[in-house]
Amino acid sequence: MKILFFLLAIISFSFSSNLSTLYKMYERQEYQKGCDYGRKYLFKYKNIDNEKYLTLYGLSCLETDNLDRITLPIIHLKSTKSARENSSYFATILLQKQLLFQSLVDNKKLVDLHLPKTNFILSEIFNLFIEKKFIKKENIYRFNKTKRENIKYRLYLEEGKKSQKNMIVDIYKDDKFIKRHRYK
Repeated sequence: MKILFFLLAIISFSFSSNLSTLYKMYERQEYQKGCDYGRKYLFKYKNIDNEKYLTLYGLSCLETDNLDRITLPIIHLKSTKSARENSSYFATILLQKQLLFQSLVDNKKLVDLHLPKTNFILSEIFNLFIEKKFIKKENIYRFNKTKRENIKYRLYLEEGKKSQKNMIVDIYKDDKFIKRHRYK
């Protein structure tokens, strides 16, 4: 009986230890480190069933533009109301990314779409794109009227490795480049 209790305590500690470590990384804004850590221990200690772990992992990966990694949280976050909300949040962003990419690569028209709005940068660009609030010049979509003061966006495609296309979002503040998001 003591052995069973001891094993349960170790397993419980492993779960909480991974969650605590991931939370500390997120709190310190070490998003890439958190996304990589979260992925590494996702299956090792069955964190795939831990909604808090999956949510922190998904949020860390969003912050680092690793949108391909949020598919597992989308699938597995379903047991509670807040988990389903987080799953829907991740799914919305992933769908918006896919639709934007399809539009840019295949010249697919995006009309009459009514998706939830989020505060994620890609969601804002998606909504501006749908509303046609851009100027297109030399295959670069320029968004000059945004919700954020003195912020402008540029959306375009870039050739990556092996002729793979990447969707790029450049952010400018007061007409100075400040950040680039690269979505594969």
